[in-house]
Parts: sequence; structure tokens; C-alpha cells
Amino acid sequence: MRWLLALSMASVAAPAPAADADWALGPADDCAAFDDPTLSQRLDQRTSSVERPGNRAELLVDGVSAFERRRVSAREADVILVKTFIFSEDDAGRNIARQLASRARAGAVVILQYDLKGSLAPDELIGSVDLSPGMNWLRDKPMLAELVDAGVLVVPTNVPRREAPLAGQLKRGVIERDRAAITPLQRITGLVNFDHYDHEKYWLTGRFDAEGRLVYEAILGGMNLASEYAFGGTTKVDSVSGRAGWRDTDVALRGPVVNDIVARYLDVLDFNLETALPEALRAALNPPQPEAGEARARFVWNQPALGNDRQVERLYRELVRATPAGGTVRLASAYFTPGRRLNRPLERHLEEGRLAVVTNSPDSVDVALVTAASRARYESLLKQSTHAALFEWVSRPELGAATLHSKTASFGTCGPAIVGSANLDGQSSEHNSESVVMIRDPDFRREVDAMFDADLAASRRYTLEDVEATPRGTRIWQRIVYTLGWRWLEG
Repeated sequence: MRWLLALSMASVAAPAPAADADWALGPADDCAAFDDPTLSQRLDQRTSSVERPGNRAELLVDGVSAFERRRVSAREADVILVKTFIFSEDDAGRNIARQLASRARAGAVVILQYDLKGSLAPDELIGSVDLSPGMNWLRDKPMLAELVDAGVLVVPTNVPRREAPLAGQLKRGVIERDRAAITPLQRITGLVNFDHYDHEKYWLTGRFDAEGRLVYEAILGGMNLASEYAFGGTTKVDSVSGRAGWRDTDVALRGPVVNDIVARYLDVLDFNLETALPEALRAALNPPQPEAGEARARFVWNQPALGNDRQVERLYRELVRATPAGGTVRLASAYFTPGRRLNRPLERHLEEGRLAVVTNSPDSVDVALVTAASRARYESLLKQSTHAALFEWVSRPELGAATLHSKTASFGTCGPAIVGSANLDGQSSEHNSESVVMIRDPDFRREVDAMFDADLAASRRYTLEDVEATPRGTRIWQRIVYTLGWRWLEG
């Protein structure tokens, strides 16, 4: 197997610079294509979502801004609803836990949902976990136990389910097991949907205004609750994990679209508590939100475990198709291994339009095989069109940009922008629960364009010359990884 890994990580010639025209935005008069009512109708139908007017959207670039915004928004909050894929007991995680506990002790409603598989190390989950009767998964992490003691409702999601006699019941974070002996093999083979994750991230804070209305701010995007996200854009290094910051993106939202996000949060809570919240409580936690700005926003989510799959992928497909000839589709994704349903629209767009992509390089990616698959996709796109401008992130841990974890997109010159948790890979479309928000607002779009230009400047272009300089064996290996493994590559 060593030679396979060596092939996947083989170096190639340094990427060459290129003219700005290769990824420029294109025609400035493309607004009509995205204002077309038939596009909105297709998005309604294909993504089971609704575009909401009257919102305010603020781009949060890197943890240095996004986590400060979390801290400020939670200060004096009356309701705090948090959902994360990863909640690490490191410097950032402990700081967040202290603030959540403090607000709970002050009388605020505080609920935390975290993906159990994402937050526990494999040896904790499979090898050394205590499955004795009454075992409490929350107590595996002292900070989670402290949150429970402070009055926070802590709900682990995506809990492994086992057939009898390994059946367990989730009751407020306590997994109650029967007394049957569980072997190490059963710990592994008994796990169901081990490659599925609750990958959504929400930070929802509500305060009662002078009129007694509960007004929310929602933060969502790519950032988990851990130091590598919180330290993005800084020189900090975590004292527990030793990790430096990552390059990531969130968005802060106010307005009617937040009702859709809170409703999704409460639905996931229902699912994991295995009992429905009283309607009166749902209504109290999700009152109609006042208009806050001029942005139009559409919230889209998918959860294959509930039969709601590919919604985010469908959103991307429709927007790629709507981008006029000569226009540019810009994509930033930590893991870029799109499947055939998205590849086809991208390839058709390249017949008359342009595509700019930035993803991780072998030096920056945290899952090595993903880059092999990404380069197989890059090779195909580069051979199809000279208007494919494809870039790989340059790791800069000393600047808080060790890994690119951002998931953003924009379409045409005045089309919408997307920020969310979903990567353009098989894991996100086939397995995970994911969510994104599509935003139509000129000021927000300008900020996204500036961010994307900065990301390109911090990356290296990967060209057809680089493909041809790659050993043939490596290119074959890359195609094998993409063809056979894209559905399960880490997302």
C-alpha cells in the first residue's frame, strides 16, 4: 500500500501564474438571468426552499471575526441554540463552554447539539468506550458534563444505533444499554451509517427587544467549535492540540430567513430527542422575525437519513445552469470532488463560460486522498477548456491559514452568493446533513468577490502543464480514487 500513498502525494511542477482575465467575472449585465421568475420557481421546487426578502447578511472571514461575533452575540442573549459537527475540548472549545454555562446559569435557554462521531475520537467511539448500562456519553468530555450541570440541554446527534441485543435508547444524552456482553468486533460491525455525519453548524442567539419580541441573529457556515477554526487569521496555536488556524468562512444573518434556520434546528432537535417539542414551545422559540435589510436569502438543507438528499447539490446545479454564456462560476471548497450530477452542468457551462475553483493542495489538505480525487477532476476540466482556472491553497500555518475549510460560491457578475457547511463532494451530497444560505445582495456579493480574489492570490494555479508533468502512474491512481471513492471521501 505504500506505493499507492506515495503516488497520491507525488509532487508536480510549481503551478504557473495566469492573467486575471481567466477568472474575471464576465458580463456585467447578467442580472436578468438571475431575476428570472422561472429560476426562482425551479429553486423552490428542486430545493424545497423559499427565498425570503428583508434580510441583512454580513460576511465573516476567518475565526478571528466569526468567533468574536459569536462571543458578542451570546453576551446577554436570552436564547442560545448551538449545533456543531465538532466540539473539541481545546482552548477555543473550553472558552465557548464557559460562556454557554454562564448564560445558562443566568437563566437563558441554552441548547447544544453536537455530532457524537465528529466530536469523539475513533478510539473513544469504538475501542475504549464504556458501553456499560447507564453509561453517559456526555461525561466522556468534562466540559460537556459541566454544561449539563450548568443547566444546558446537551444533545448528542448521529448516535450509533445497534440491533438487539445492542439496542440503546437516547434519553437526554444518556445511552442506556442492556447487560449483554459487547465484543470489540461488535463495537465495529454494529455501527450503522458510520460514514454519515450531522455536518451542519448553527450559532443562533436571541434577545428580547423593548417590545418583548425575541429577535435572533444566526451564524452559519463552515466553522466548528474548535481552535483550528477559532484561530483562523491569527498567529495563535492551540495549547492542547497544537493546531494553528484554518482559512474559513461564516455568514451572520438577521431577518425572516432566520425563521427557516431556527425551524430546521428545532426539527433536528425533535429527531434526536425522539419526541416532538410542544407546538407552544416551538412557537415561543421561533416567532416571526422582523425585516432587517435588503438582502434576499434562501436557506437550503439536506439530510439523506431522512430521505432529503442532494438539495444543496441541486441548488448549485440550477445556479450553474442559470449563469449566462461568458459568465464565471466561482467555487471555493475544502474538498472538491463533485459527482456526475454537478460535473455535467459545470462541463456544459465551460463550453461558453468560465470556471474558477480553489481547493486544497496536498500540503494543506487534512485528508490526503481527497487531493488525488480533486486532481483527477481538475485534469478533466482542464482538458475540456482553457477557461477553467483551477487553484490549490498554499498552507500558511504561521498566518492562521493552514488549511482551506471555506465552502462558498458565486455565479455570474450580479448573481447570488452561497455560504454554508457543504463541500462539493460525495460525502456532502450522499451522506451528510448539510445546509447553506443563498444570498442576493450587491454589497454582500462585493465582499464575497473580494474574499475570493484574496483566496486566489493566496493559492497556486494548477494548469494543464502540471497535469502533463505528473507521472502517468500517479494520474491513473488519481482517476481510480475519484471513480471508486468519491462517494465516501471525507467531507
